[in-house]
Amino acid sequence: MITAQAVIEARILIVDDMSSNLRLLDNMLRGAGYTNITSTTEPKEACALHAEHRYDLILLDLLMPSMDGFAVMEALKALEPDGGPLPVLVITAEPKHKLLALKAGAGDFVSKPLDFAEVLMRVRNMLEVRLLQLKTRRLYEQVLAEQEAQKLLAKSLLDTQVAAEAQLIGHQRELARVVRAPERHPDLITNSDAMQQVISLALRVAQVDSTVLISGESGTGKERIARLVHENSTRANGPFIAVNCGAITETLLESELFGHARGAFTGAVQDRPGLFEAANGGTLLLDEVGEVSVGMQVKLLRVLQEREVRRVGENRKRTVDVRILAATNRDLHAAVMAGSFRQDLFYRLNVVALRLPSLRERRDDVLGLAYVLLADVNRRMKRQVTDISPFAIDRLMRYAWPGNVRELENAIERAVALARGTSVEVENLPEEVRDPVSTPTLVTGVVRPLEEVEKEYILASLRANGGNQTLTASQLQIGTATMYRRLKSYGLIEQRTPVPKGDEA
Repeated sequence: MITAQAVIEARILIVDDMSSNLRLLDNMLRGAGYTNITSTTEPKEACALHAEHRYDLILLDLLMPSMDGFAVMEALKALEPDGGPLPVLVITAEPKHKLLALKAGAGDFVSKPLDFAEVLMRVRNMLEVRLLQLKTRRLYEQVLAEQEAQKLLAKSLLDTQVAAEAQLIGHQRELARVVRAPERHPDLITNSDAMQQVISLALRVAQVDSTVLISGESGTGKERIARLVHENSTRANGPFIAVNCGAITETLLESELFGHARGAFTGAVQDRPGLFEAANGGTLLLDEVGEVSVGMQVKLLRVLQEREVRRVGENRKRTVDVRILAATNRDLHAAVMAGSFRQDLFYRLNVVALRLPSLRERRDDVLGLAYVLLADVNRRMKRQVTDISPFAIDRLMRYAWPGNVRELENAIERAVALARGTSVEVENLPEEVRDPVSTPTLVTGVVRPLEEVEKEYILASLRANGGNQTLTASQLQIGTATMYRRLKSYGLIEQRTPVPKGDEA
């Protein structure tokens, strides 16, 4: 088998006449841990570079003015000694070119616009198969050189080939399951319509300077969406500064946001600009803005209206050019009605509203996110846990994830730390994920039959108690006879056949 370390150390060449595409692909691959990457905008150089360095994978754009990808592949064939598939992953937006590229010798293709998850999956598939092919070739040459070991090496060759085919088929099925209709933005992984709509709106509002209020439960990725807005705005070259308003007291928050003059309070030994000034020309994210006190809300409102700040202990006003993004896990409209949040500040912040769905509302994203997080944790922890067992996947998909993506990330990190092999198993997951006996949650637009929910809860409780029916019935406050009838109706207890009279012992 090929190790994850061997895959990320593989030699990769990117060929595209557009430098912006080269940077995008280079950033994608380096973000996933690949380090041995070369790129060129000159397709004519591809063959010379491949002849010198023998790349394990070539990402090749098909449509280039000086020399198209088909001509490049024709030239590359002369460098393949066995005439097999080229180590080429073609990039094309034209469906008709995909089949032509495969016939021309390409190993696989990826469609434009590029999708982060799909690109990484295809690259990983091709590298593993290519490395296995190279290993097969070396074994075959060894067979020819060592006649006395021919039978043993032939068996190893066959095993390697079978493993390569099985692994390729497995990855293709995994890709079909995980990346069915992914959002076409490389920085976020999603299959759900709700999250795709959020990203689409975020990208549109990024082009204007409007204030944006981002709401959603803790762990849903509010700061990530804020960074997406900043990075796609005209302020992308300016600073992005985030401040957690709920983690700082009112006095310190005022100094943190607006700055202070020397001697304004004990410990203020020098003038210090605030975050509004530090973010000048860029974006300031007011995270957990719903936790700001009413007194501080007045001061924030004044800055948003006048675009001027005054440092604590100073009379001078300073003009600032800052885009404001705000994030909260609270219902600010309800807070306005309750009198704990100013209505005028709410309307000033809520120019464009982005509501992030919880992870239980986008269950199609759980598996894709899990694999992306798995790759990230492996890179950080220098582990080689590259897969998730089917039983572990089942638990991940059934759990409600009250802590959203942040909780999923913690669960994957724990699983990688505890895994003994190369796969995440059920026992590596947190207890609440392994045996989910949780409060039922309602996914938007999906109302399940009560009988189905009751069955799922009873069986989950039974599993949590190791199959002890008496204990489970006691905890559920139902009789043991009722428990027996329920399990019988679920087909878990066989119907007893009456014993004919006269046959009784």
